Amino acid sequence: MMQVDSVSQRAKRPAVRTMMIVGRDPDERILEAVTEGGGYDVVVVEPTASAYSRIKRLSPSVVVLTMDFNDVEACNLLSMLKLDRETSNIPLFTCLLEPVAPHSNV
Repeated sequence: MMQVDSVSQRAKRPAVRTMMIVGRDPDERILEAVTEGGGYDVVVVEPTASAYSRIKRLSPSVVVLTMDFNDVEACNLLSMLKLDRETSNIPLFTCLLEPVAPHSNV
């Protein structure tokens, strides 16, 4: 009689990885670029004081911080995440966004 090892034949599911995207209104191109083929469960939050506590509580696999050059709240969040021992090991990517100037048809 042949015995089959059912454990080795089970399909292995990839671990759920969570990506938090922090930004007021993340650009669709950024969302597509960071999630394409990555298999992430994506959570979008605004860069406020509550974003820090949510990141610390959920401990995501990666954080993407979209901010413009004058975004003080996002800069504070970045500092807090990197200075905290519990969150400093979370990979953090920053996307600096320039405000779009209106086109002139001159």
